[in-house]
Amino acid sequence: MKHYISGLVMRTNRILIIACFLLGILLPTKILTQGIPGDITEITLEALLNTKISTAAKYAQTQREAPASISIITSEDIERYGFETLDQVLNSLRGFYISYDRNYSYVGVRGFGRPTDYNDRILVLINGHPTNDNFYNSASVGTDLGINIEEIERIEIVRGPGSALYGTSAMFAVINVITKSGNLVEGLKATFRTGSYGKSIGELLFGREFNNGLNLTVSATIGNIDGQDLYFPEYDDPSTNNGIAQHLDWDKFYSLSSLIQFKNLNIYGRYSSREKAFPTGAWEVAFNHPNSKTIDNMGFIELKYQTHHTGPRNLLLKVYADHYDYKGFYPYEDEDEDGNPYVYDSWDSNQSNWFGSEAQFIWDTHSNNRLVFGAEYRKHLDAEYRYWEPDTVYFDSNIPYNTQSLYVQDEIQIHSNFTFTAGLRYDRYSFSENSLTPRTAIVFNPSRQSTLKLLYGEAFRAPNLYEVYYDDPVSGYKPNYLLKPEKIRTIELAWEQQFGKSIMGLASLYYNRITDLIDQTIDPADSLIQFQNVSKVSSVGIEFELQARFNSGVSGYLNTTIQNSENQLTRTELTNSPGFLFKAGFVLPVRHLLYTALEFRYETRRLTVYDTYTEPFFLTNLTLTTPTIANHFKVALKVRNLWDVDYQYPGGYEHLQPAITQDGRNFTFSFKVTL
Repeated sequence: MKHYISGLVMRTNRILIIACFLLGILLPTKILTQGIPGDITEITLEALLNTKISTAAKYAQTQREAPASISIITSEDIERYGFETLDQVLNSLRGFYISYDRNYSYVGVRGFGRPTDYNDRILVLINGHPTNDNFYNSASVGTDLGINIEEIERIEIVRGPGSALYGTSAMFAVINVITKSGNLVEGLKATFRTGSYGKSIGELLFGREFNNGLNLTVSATIGNIDGQDLYFPEYDDPSTNNGIAQHLDWDKFYSLSSLIQFKNLNIYGRYSSREKAFPTGAWEVAFNHPNSKTIDNMGFIELKYQTHHTGPRNLLLKVYADHYDYKGFYPYEDEDEDGNPYVYDSWDSNQSNWFGSEAQFIWDTHSNNRLVFGAEYRKHLDAEYRYWEPDTVYFDSNIPYNTQSLYVQDEIQIHSNFTFTAGLRYDRYSFSENSLTPRTAIVFNPSRQSTLKLLYGEAFRAPNLYEVYYDDPVSGYKPNYLLKPEKIRTIELAWEQQFGKSIMGLASLYYNRITDLIDQTIDPADSLIQFQNVSKVSSVGIEFELQARFNSGVSGYLNTTIQNSENQLTRTELTNSPGFLFKAGFVLPVRHLLYTALEFRYETRRLTVYDTYTEPFFLTNLTLTTPTIANHFKVALKVRNLWDVDYQYPGGYEHLQPAITQDGRNFTFSFKVTL
């Protein structure tokens, strides 16, 4: 342990030297750069801090006022750093880290990221609408989310427990993607991206505000990535193509969405589809077989009526309908009676349909007191799962259910610079134990530039239907109808400090304790696998962050996270939990020619499920973006993994590989036309 701490300190010192170097680049902005006029509006730090966000409390607040630790990513940030998917955005933030198993991307937060958990402990919203499905409670963050990156206005990231407002899965973070209204687009934008691994993506975005005040936005995306041939030494044998998976890394996706806004009424709908091959031989499928793939389709439509805080009482009403379906294709090898090998297909599928409603009432009882009351109802009409082979059906069941929820929150401004917030939510499930989750927060502003936040919250994850009901004695599984929700308790102390008009700093200390964690275990009574509440986990960490936004167009960020997470029952470290994260980036306008953006990311080793470790790595990304050319065109070049670093992320138990190889140096060229 001492050796590890000593090594960590040495690495930290090296990182701090790099950090000082980056700040040295950022500070003398007048000498190095001149702003680029006539381009997209530069967002100042003050404007960013005063941006009204709604995710933390379900009503508009600034970052300083919000009872949570928050990050905001703007459309400007997305363009300058060349982000293409939500997971790339999250990977730049303090406390977040990503895993990718060549099929799905997984999000770890503050030292917790269970391999192959399908992101069921974070909540992803689009315009406030939950996108987690109703069978696995999984959240999509990669190409499976299917969002046109050009339609995003901003992304609000709220760390810590969010169940007191949002219910299940909001354990570690609530991520809300806010899309652009028609008046922010005003025309037609077409973007084409091409690049390494046969990447070809087209995006269309149309927006307009009409004379009667109606705002319309329509967005569409279609993409194809051929992928690459990948070598896995665990399969290095002539019978498995010497460990090379050929033509099995491809990714095909498309999406369509529309937002209509008129006075107090919003209608938002979207549909996305993705088909992805998986080259890793996961789930013991026949390695290098072309039938190995998964398909994810999701969509929803939501109608929302909301008054706009014109008086002391405001109302929100919404109804929605969602659909999700999934199908997995798994080819397996076997031998016939004569010993001749053959391949047979196996499939699993999920079909889900549900509708819901929410009513929220905000009442400013006094000038210093705001009450929020809310109620939600969801009816899950279909939650069907099927697993079968040509001659055998292992599981086939539809498990409809419903949930009812009530929540209340009170914000009291005790003094002009001191606010106390308390909230409570009750969730009732027709198939699981009910949950009651509280939250409290103290926000103190000793000066206009300083904010101190003391935060306490609890959250839960209801067991998903697969964990409760999956029954397959042939494969060695049995259900557990007594599963309880996972619970997390978090306390956090955060200090936010503004340095002048252009630099913002933050330091945060947090402690998480998770109980009743659901894991697979073998029941000694019958040797069958069953999901049980068996684990307890704790994590402690400290985060530091600096943001800089100068009038010249220079901007940058720098954040570090030091964390320790362990299984309290065994006193061992958690898998897939790096102890140290460092991230930095800066945007530098070069004369009037282009924006240059550099990103740096370092992380320490991660423990795999096979008790091995990944190697630490340091990555660099480069993005070059032109300002608008002739009032209509933009060109950008993104180079990821600039120095072609060989690095890996831990896999799950479904993989023979302890760690999964990631992409080497690759590029994306984009061309955008605005009409």
